[in-house]
Amino acid sequence: MTESVSTIGYGDELEWSTDGGDTWTEVKELVTCDVPTHSVDKHERTHMKSPGRTKEYTPGLRDVNDVSFSFNFSSVDYEALFTLETAGTVAMWRHTLSLNDGEATNAVYEYKGFVEIAGATREVQGVTVADATIKRTGISTFTAAT
Repeated sequence: MTESVSTIGYGDELEWSTDGGDTWTEVKELVTCDVPTHSVDKHERTHMKSPGRTKEYTPGLRDVNDVSFSFNFSSVDYEALFTLETAGTVAMWRHTLSLNDGEATNAVYEYKGFVEIAGATREVQGVTVADATIKRTGISTFTAAT
């Protein structure tokens, strides 16, 4: 049996750019971040002679799903994300995954989207963690690790 080479998410980075990718701002102290996913519409194309009396489908358009993330609250990060949200800025986002065993370069997702801050619960004790969602738009790219 082959031994696994996967690792934990420790070391992942989430960044955004509002200038076309010339400069990037990191979400510091990232705690969680979804890997981008897509859904695909399916359209029925069944007809009177479909084989085996079974419905037939064809794939439709892909839809980009939202990406949720959380970070340890800091007023600097929160203000930057709040500014993006308030302005309705569609930014470029880059999620760099940590290296798996044996890899020399990181896997990277890049996509566009606008952010929505969900808030953060402040407590007497403990770290305040803020939640946010990137509402993705348009095509995304994935570069595999090597």
